[in-house]
Amino acid sequence: MSWLILLQTEAALLAAPPRGKELSPTISPVPFPFPSASCPLQIRFLLLFSRQGKLRLQKWFTPQTDREKKKVIRDMVMLVLSRPPRTCNFLQWRDLKIVYKRYASLYFCAGLDDQENELLALEVLHRYVELLDKYFGNVCELDIIFNFEKAYYILDELLMAGEILETSKFAVGVIMEEADTLQEIQCLAQRHAHSQQ
Repeated sequence: MSWLILLQTEAALLAAPPRGKELSPTISPVPFPFPSASCPLQIRFLLLFSRQGKLRLQKWFTPQTDREKKKVIRDMVMLVLSRPPRTCNFLQWRDLKIVYKRYASLYFCAGLDDQENELLALEVLHRYVELLDKYFGNVCELDIIFNFEKAYYILDELLMAGEILETSKFAVGVIMEEADTLQEIQCLAQRHAHSQQ
């Protein structure tokens, strides 16, 4: 409802130019309600690792060589695991801000540019955990180990090129249900084709 009022107000202001001035052909931008539009977030990488330091998932949004990736992973695991439990979830590392959060036995860790919003990144990590919980039903480390392709698929629906793509849990849930249905249909078709041979 507030969007409609905002658009009507904007239209009324543009329709009635001030006295002595012509109507400008450019339209002033209407504020967008989602944080990704008003405050874009650029994540460089996202890592999931266990308390034992085992890497469970990695997603790189900027090009890195394999050697650089291994060094970043090693440094992130060492830095995050060596911190006491009740410390701040934000770190400064090289020219990046590191945001991490522990959920059960997994650490979710994101690397951001220095000027990025840490709280928004923390919210993105939490949204990813909520999506995993919704899909797997109380997600655990084994769900990610044995269904890593689903974890990557959910992440790809949430983030694209390091920026927020979809904020709605419902929309991502619908996409995941459609993907699961398509996968089941393909499996049934393959079984039927093999049984015909």
